[in-house]
Amino acid sequence: MSQRPFLETDKLLTDVLGNIAGLDVLDIGAGSGRLTHRLSNLGARAVGAEPNPEAVKAAQAKHPDIRFVTAPTEALPFDAATFDISIFSLSLHHATDMRAAIGEACRVTRPGGLILAIEPEPRDPLYPVVRFIVDESDICAEAQAALDKAVTSGALKRSSTLHIASKYNMETPADMIADLVSVDSGRVLKDEDKPAFEAAFWDAHCQDETGGYLPYWSRADVFKITD
Repeated sequence: MSQRPFLETDKLLTDVLGNIAGLDVLDIGAGSGRLTHRLSNLGARAVGAEPNPEAVKAAQAKHPDIRFVTAPTEALPFDAATFDISIFSLSLHHATDMRAAIGEACRVTRPGGLILAIEPEPRDPLYPVVRFIVDESDICAEAQAALDKAVTSGALKRSSTLHIASKYNMETPADMIADLVSVDSGRVLKDEDKPAFEAAFWDAHCQDETGGYLPYWSRADVFKITD
């Protein structure tokens, strides 16, 4: 499997979005608020929207100076043209209606503004491990198709595409299982798959000065809202 350079999140954001200080930025599907916090640290007026109320509660407690709202990606509680930039970070493929979610992002983003969509790339180095618990390759392909549809319809104009590698910081197979199940309690590792899962985990596992991790690949697309 071919290699690609690792790109830290802050470097990715500045490389593809430029200087975001003073801009209104929406993190759609904010989850734990980690990215929202990084956007705020880069000087943006960041807001996180997340459909899971428990995740919002935890994110707000951890980052009390940042605004988080509970909202489905298909029905964002903001006026039209509220934000300069809207971001889907590994979240679009979780939307119940991806096209509606993209439409909402377009609605709340100002004309001439940007939408950044970061989505997992299927069959990456993480796939042989994670497939024992969840296989999202089909829905990730659906997310890319929905983005392509928004471009062909004229709603969005693709400005750039970047293929990147990131680090999924995990020390043990048990840590990974717990993390994946925390996102969706319906995810289960079958007993008969446990030996193969653990073998695949250690085969993909890497170590650096920060600890253990598994590499995974993503595609970052920047789109401009058509005027």
